[in-house]
Amino acid sequence: MGPSWFASDRGAFPDQQVWPPTVREEHAGISTQPFPAVPAAPLPPRQPVPAMQPLGMTQESPAPTAGVPAAAPVADDAEPDGAAGPADPAPARPGRTALRAVGAVLALAVAIAVPTMDGYTTYREARPPDKIHTFAAGQTASFKHVSWQVNVEVVDSIPNTRPTPPDRQWLKIRITRIALDQEGIIRRVPPEVEVRAADGRVWKVEPLDDDLPLDAKDYRVGAPYHYNMVGVVPRALSSQVEVYLRPSPARIIENESVEDMFKRSAKEEELKDNVLRFRR
Repeated sequence: MGPSWFASDRGAFPDQQVWPPTVREEHAGISTQPFPAVPAAPLPPRQPVPAMQPLGMTQESPAPTAGVPAAAPVADDAEPDGAAGPADPAPARPGRTALRAVGAVLALAVAIAVPTMDGYTTYREARPPDKIHTFAAGQTASFKHVSWQVNVEVVDSIPNTRPTPPDRQWLKIRITRIALDQEGIIRRVPPEVEVRAADGRVWKVEPLDDDLPLDAKDYRVGAPYHYNMVGVVPRALSSQVEVYLRPSPARIIENESVEDMFKRSAKEEELKDNVLRFRR
């Protein structure tokens, strides 16, 4: 046993090799040699942290660090080897955008036109175009068991009415109605009357009075009865406008119940599309 470390009189110890270990006898199959060091590439120097940039500004990419190869630039139209990347979307063409806009407008027009055409067809089925029957000035028109005659008079004023402007003119229209048979008495509903110009303008006329009997039993076949009407038209056209008379297809039968009247009216197909035109 060697001398103690705690003795006051410590002797000097000889130097002893610690590393690498001295060659000594070792047992077979046992090695005390350290693993060989593996060379490695030096680490790149640490880059400073870039300062924050304000919004809306860009920052240039840092230069490639030492020891790290920089990526080679890739052309815009190049694709990676062995794989085809997704193609960039083609920019919208002005022509295609215009075609889409035209298609949307056409679709909207069709959506509006279809119900409009249906409504117009329904309207025309309920009220077809007028059938105009023209008669010369002063001529008597016989139509649907009734004869009609029209007289137009230009007057400056009508009693109990306001004065007209200087460019307007009063017309006094007298319509004579004669029932040609008993059916003519049944068709005694007043007609619709208006005056029209050659350019298509229309003016309504208002009834003033009449001398028709109040009761159907007082009507006489062949007897003249009158409607007096008035209207206002432009003074320049007062001698040119023509009278258009639309006879009513309604039939009034004495002592007929309301139920029978509706049943009969549903079976009668006569339309209110005949107009008698009296020239001036």
